[in-house]
Amino acid sequence: MVSRRLRYAGDAGFTLIELLIALAVMAIMMGVAVLAIPNHDNRYWQDNLDQLVSSLNMAQEESAMAGMPIVAQVDSTGWRFFSPGVNGSMPTISDSSNFANSAKAGSGAVIAGSSGLMPDVYRPQLWHKPVEMASLQLILGGEQVTQALQIPIRQENRQALLMRNRNGRFSWTASAVQ
Repeated sequence: MVSRRLRYAGDAGFTLIELLIALAVMAIMMGVAVLAIPNHDNRYWQDNLDQLVSSLNMAQEESAMAGMPIVAQVDSTGWRFFSPGVNGSMPTISDSSNFANSAKAGSGAVIAGSSGLMPDVYRPQLWHKPVEMASLQLILGGEQVTQALQIPIRQENRQALLMRNRNGRFSWTASAVQ
């Protein structure tokens, strides 16, 4: 009777090898799960570029229909839209700190003659992560586009070209990082 008790007492619980194997299997499963999680930074980058191009194209169309120019400013902070002042003066790109504060607060320059169908299109926008690019000020509307425009935009290990075709339409394409 005593020998039976000892044999069963030794079989109870897990051995050290069984615990190590279970931990190794769990570590492999966690490693596979981490690799399966998508890269959200890349998705945010593409979403920012799509949003910029859509806003620029909509402003281009609306300003052409209304016969009133719209000023678009794009820089390393983000982008925003203005209508020219009463005396025809254009806003300057110089004060990006005010832009950053207004974009965080959700306020922006009101564009006269806006259809109001998509009010968020003209709201100041910030890049998801900082970008490197030359500051750009475009007057959208009745101007003649004589040359295609290509603006390189870089963010960490990603780079894109913001393009304006001769027909005035904007698009973007990914380009090789240099």
